Amino acid sequence: MKIVCLILLIFSLFDVTTSTKYECNRRATCGCSKWATASLSRIIGGEPVNVTNPWGWIGSLRKDGFHQCGATLISPMHAITAAHCVKYVRSLSSLSLMFGITNLTDIGELRKIVQMYIHPSYDQTSSANDLAILRLDSPINLIDSNVSRICLPSSYEFDLSLAEYPPVASDLVAIGWGVTEPFSRIPSPVLRQVTVQAISRNDQSCANTINDDTVQFCAGSPEGGKDTCQGDSGGPLMLFKDRRWQLVGITSYGDICGSPEHPGVYTRVAFYISYINQIIDADFKFTGNTKQLTETKSSRANSITLYETFIIQLFSICLYLVHKKVFYQN
Repeated sequence: MKIVCLILLIFSLFDVTTSTKYECNRRATCGCSKWATASLSRIIGGEPVNVTNPWGWIGSLRKDGFHQCGATLISPMHAITAAHCVKYVRSLSSLSLMFGITNLTDIGELRKIVQMYIHPSYDQTSSANDLAILRLDSPINLIDSNVSRICLPSSYEFDLSLAEYPPVASDLVAIGWGVTEPFSRIPSPVLRQVTVQAISRNDQSCANTINDDTVQFCAGSPEGGKDTCQGDSGGPLMLFKDRRWQLVGITSYGDICGSPEHPGVYTRVAFYISYINQIIDADFKFTGNTKQLTETKSSRANSITLYETFIIQLFSICLYLVHKKVFYQN
């Protein structure tokens, strides 16, 4: 038992010391929150986001007040999510978005949805083109609030004939309020974050799961246990590039949460940059606003495996035994 406790102690110390910190450019107009530093530990299944939320663009997409999916703010008036999250919504009045929160019970920037742009080629069977753009009823104040917008990839960054984007094996961060156990239906009450890696479309695990590698890509962890899950759908998968966070994926679907043989599948945002910009630009012309003026005036949470639960419980027992020996030994 002493040996097990020692191993667990060393393991826990190693976990703490391998956290990664990301310091973004505070002068950037996108991809950097008011709380500029993001810290992610390399732990199984991810971790809760710190109270000082570095992810100011994440929104909770709600139907009749209940969390359904994630969404990402890409302009003061627009958020992007997965098409399957809103495809069968009968009334826009039932939808709302809450920004600037880490806990689902918090009160943040609440917005209604006045227009919904589901990609015209969305295919429910293959989940290809799984994205939808939502226009808010009023612009988000990006200067005086805890909300910010994420950056989008540049159109020149995507040429699948040359290389995949995001780059294969690059570290990516997923966030959301999804379930924390594979077969649960209860979302996490707090925002969680996890680091995964982009997987080559030629990898067998990806080929087993993906349907269209031009508009979709895979991400996960070789050892498993790090993934998005139900309730994270529509949320962002992010790449840290040039000291800014960039939206490279939209959480779409997966077969088994946290399985190394079945990585998560994400909508490849870089493929849709022209489509996204056309909608945003047309909306701003329609409303009479400009992006600059508005800014100055105004299917999945991280899987917590049974293994992780066992480790935590065993570590607690070890601490109790050490405490008992030190303080109660004759």
